[in-house]
Amino acid sequence: MNVLFCDYPQSMDDCYRWQKAQIEQAYPDATVRVVPYASPQQFREKLAEADALVTAFLPLTREVLAGARKLRVISLHATGYGTVNLAAAKEFGIAVTHVVDYCTTEVAEHTMALLLALARHLKAYDRHVQEGHAWRFETETGLHRLAGRHLMLFGWGRISRRVAQFARAFGLDIGVVSHHLTEDEAKDAGVRRVTKEEAFATGDILSNHMPEAQANYHTFDHAAFAMMEQAPIFINVGRGSAVDEAALAWALESGKVSAAGLDVLQTETPDLAKSPFLGRPNVILTPHAAFYSEESHRGLAERSVQNILDFFAGKPIENLAK
Repeated sequence: MNVLFCDYPQSMDDCYRWQKAQIEQAYPDATVRVVPYASPQQFREKLAEADALVTAFLPLTREVLAGARKLRVISLHATGYGTVNLAAAKEFGIAVTHVVDYCTTEVAEHTMALLLALARHLKAYDRHVQEGHAWRFETETGLHRLAGRHLMLFGWGRISRRVAQFARAFGLDIGVVSHHLTEDEAKDAGVRRVTKEEAFATGDILSNHMPEAQANYHTFDHAAFAMMEQAPIFINVGRGSAVDEAALAWALESGKVSAAGLDVLQTETPDLAKSPFLGRPNVILTPHAAFYSEESHRGLAERSVQNILDFFAGKPIENLAK
């Protein structure tokens, strides 16, 4: 058995070495390689030798999978299948699995942290104090209490539902944009079903929790931001592909959006020196860290490697793509 751990260098950490040890303990004759991604050619060469792949962010296109003739299983060290051409994987007989519900609480907490920090202008206040030595509340204006404000959640998965639970404690009115949410479920959860257009036009805070999918690509584009009448706070802890970054930069410049909290960007390897979001007192950037805690990090490692072990042991695999 040949197992390959491969991802972008900044995404490789000690958990992959721990996972490597788990596989070698279970299968002493296995060949396990932990290889940081260097180039498409290097990745394809390594993948051609692998029976199993563990990765989080590398795009697994039809072309890539077609060259992986030995590959039997992909264990995504992440939530969602957005990086994998599932149709091609099925055609080539490659099982694909991912990990769910390992960081629901962490991402929901991160969402609320961004929401509260932006609503209370904490970044700007801190800058006034730290840099200008200004100990005055009136250095910032436009703050509003959260109770009664309209929070619009895009997507209705585990994370969005947990955010709604937290948000109700602050008295927020919660609308949800989702084709999957039923009226009965909305009533039970204390939220309202709304259209995208209603959310854009009436939301005071918009928070994206939609998964990676072609249908969600650039949901937040120039036309969407132009519809925003309340100068909302915009939060993205979902996927960077949901946002047209040039359009968001325009919205921040024009005042269509009052502030933004971004845990994800268009790419996992952004050129931050060229980012239009750096240096803004009303923008908070975090490096795709919403999922992270000591508990979630270990849980992700345990469950993604267990999927590999279960596959080769002939056991049922958690969250196997259909």
